[in-house]
Amino acid sequence: MNAFLINIGDELTKGEICNTNASYIAQKLTQLGIEVRYILTLPDNLDISKSIIEKNIDRAGIYIFTGGLGGTRDDITRKIIEKSIGISLIVSKEHEKKLEKWYKKRQRGFTDADRSQALYPEGGRILNNNVGLAYGFYIETNNRHIFSLPGVPSEMMDMFDNEVLPILKEKNLFDSAYNIEFLKFSGIPEYTLDREISKIMKNYPDINYGTRSNNGIIRIRLDSKKTNLDKCVKEIKEKLNDNLICIGNYSLEEVAGKLLKERGFTIAVSESCTAGYLAKTITNVSGSSDYFIGGVVSYSNQVKNEVLGVKTSTLEKYGAVSSQTAKEMAKGVKNKLKSDIGLSTTGIAGPTGGTSHKSVGTVYIGWALPDGQYGAIKNYFKGDRETVRIRTVNNALFQLIKILREIG
Repeated sequence: MNAFLINIGDELTKGEICNTNASYIAQKLTQLGIEVRYILTLPDNLDISKSIIEKNIDRAGIYIFTGGLGGTRDDITRKIIEKSIGISLIVSKEHEKKLEKWYKKRQRGFTDADRSQALYPEGGRILNNNVGLAYGFYIETNNRHIFSLPGVPSEMMDMFDNEVLPILKEKNLFDSAYNIEFLKFSGIPEYTLDREISKIMKNYPDINYGTRSNNGIIRIRLDSKKTNLDKCVKEIKEKLNDNLICIGNYSLEEVAGKLLKERGFTIAVSESCTAGYLAKTITNVSGSSDYFIGGVVSYSNQVKNEVLGVKTSTLEKYGAVSSQTAKEMAKGVKNKLKSDIGLSTTGIAGPTGGTSHKSVGTVYIGWALPDGQYGAIKNYFKGDRETVRIRTVNNALFQLIKILREIG
């Protein structure tokens, strides 16, 4: 089975927001063995959208629309689907009452535009929205499976997971024999990793693979409809274990958090160039309070000295951006917050601040460990200010993962 994703909204065609819905749905469908052949973005224009959809209506078995299900003037997805696919819309009295009650409770008038949110295809199903107000719908017509979901990402994701996926399973629309696995790597150039992976993949002609690099993290995707992936994954792991973050589609902070919990360690961070980004990333994980003590944003030398205990002589001799300072920052925050591990970042994120000796993108990551050992590593990251910060955080977490595995 293949799929066609259609995302509707002027905010998308004008580039005002990123199309995260398409990415989310495509990844989910791919994991089910459903091939996403087309992703189309259309404006809030009935004539344009109708014309283009009519020309593409026989290209897939599954059509998933997002956006345009609210009660405002530009929410016209129901009309677009009605006119382009040739279905009849009827009012769900049950949902009309729910909508009217919701509006009256907030002392708002219930207009015809609001009432239109209760329209759904005759013979179809309403898809419940557990997060917001806009209901979705599903209908099977002429051997096509049509889904329409809200455009708000949180609402779309909840509806896709809790309403769409069960229907795909019920209708037996995905390939249960499809195998897919992800491996994530860091600390190795993409071309080097690809070269090594390519050598291994010559032994597995029935397995497809692809690479994607983003801010120092390289994700390898393996998929096959014929071959079990375990042997291939094992061979890749044995060959490239030093640079392996994880097997599976997990984030750096999830992997680091799992290792910290398994080993019973707590961690505190001291940040200069990342300005709290490292602490924020670590605490993206639910339950991170089990191991994350806290952090210090030591942006100035005064804070490095007075709060973290970085020696004045160290700052004067080596500078704030140095291996020596990174080590003392890590030791300082470990002692100050009484954690098992201290992790630090200091660098020049740019675009200003670089010198002939220390250019923009120069970053040091330091650590202090439970047994009293400490160290630091120097990196150079290309990119704008935000990119340097993100890559610094990613590399700091990768260093933490490697250290935890070594001392585990």
